[in-house]
Amino acid sequence: MKISFECDCILLQKTLLLFCQEFIAYNSECDFIVSDRRLNTQKPLFLIGESGSHLALPFTKKALVENLKEFYSAIQVKGVKESKKGDFNAELDLILANFKADLVELFKRHS
Repeated sequence: MKISFECDCILLQKTLLLFCQEFIAYNSECDFIVSDRRLNTQKPLFLIGESGSHLALPFTKKALVENLKEFYSAIQVKGVKESKKGDFNAELDLILANFKADLVELFKRHS
């Protein structure tokens, strides 16, 4: 689990870095981003503190790590499901393309 931390609140940022030293990564290398504000990003976003966020303030180190691990598991499961869906769609596209080619060949032979 690799996490990038991008918080406006300096105290929260420092606390997160202290609690999660083993998970710190650069934004380009991370699995997801933890922030205290909504960000425009392609990476999954774990929000802290806002209403509707993944974790409310105040929190304990244990609660933080448990919620981060749960969030990471959820995005991994989502990625596997999307991968399987992509495999299915690719296989279906191949079958349909072959069927179309066979139909065109059949029409050419009988025209």
